Amino acid sequence: MTIRIKSFLVWLAVVPVLSALCVIGVNLLPLWFVYLLPYAIGVALLAILVAIVAAGGATKTLGASFGGLAAGVVLVFVAYDIVKTADRADWNASYDEFRQFSQVVARGDRKATALALDDLRRFTPAEALCILGTDSGTGGSGYLMPDGPDTQRTRQGNHYFISPPRLFEVAEILVSTQPAKRETQVALYKMLQDLHWRDDPAAFPRWEQLWLRTKAATGGTAGWHFDGARLRRPPEQCGGDDDTHLAWLIDEINKPPETPKKARAHESGSSQARQAADNALRDAQNNAIAR
Repeated sequence: MTIRIKSFLVWLAVVPVLSALCVIGVNLLPLWFVYLLPYAIGVALLAILVAIVAAGGATKTLGASFGGLAAGVVLVFVAYDIVKTADRADWNASYDEFRQFSQVVARGDRKATALALDDLRRFTPAEALCILGTDSGTGGSGYLMPDGPDTQRTRQGNHYFISPPRLFEVAEILVSTQPAKRETQVALYKMLQDLHWRDDPAAFPRWEQLWLRTKAATGGTAGWHFDGARLRRPPEQCGGDDDTHLAWLIDEINKPPETPKKARAHESGSSQARQAADNALRDAQNNAIAR
């Protein structure tokens, strides 16, 4: 192998290797790495050009070195296009699969729902429950759900597709088949969040029964905390598993509704507080001008 071919192959490998390191860094390192990545890429490219000029000039392989670098750049773009096409195909397949599954759930046939839940290939049963509770205003996995009927809306006005009775059917299937998994408790936590946004406190006792069934299966003590080791990577569609927020959420959903009198008093208190803050700001501005 001649020195020109060696130089070509060495610089051909540089860009793909650096690209792979960037991908690994984005997935494993903290967020600050992402912010520094453009600067790191610029420094790396400058160092590569200096190295090519220095090494290529010394070994009289400048043309082969730049040719290898150019080929490496082309190789990275080709690989990126292949990966992007594969991701798009997987996205479409996931979208079609879950759309069909949600239609089965909406029909209310428990047996068909159980079979469809077991047939999912791109989602775990816990992830499926988390996605089914999303509404039209939810980011992330919300794109997987069809638009819900206008008669079913959250307190923020976003419509949802799967009604609470159908949601409970899926939750009961999940708890019946996988009660001892922490992931099941995480999915129930997400379900309670969805019921809270739907302003449905009457559903809490039924939800609580499911939660206690998981506690009995795990051998954990009854209470508002997750059992077992914390999930290293909680399902993206479900969110985290935070004991403090779970307890807060249960307090919120069990709060008695405000009477009109209390609501007016709360609004009046807020208005007075805002007025006092505005007055204080004006006084401070007038004092500053006077000085």
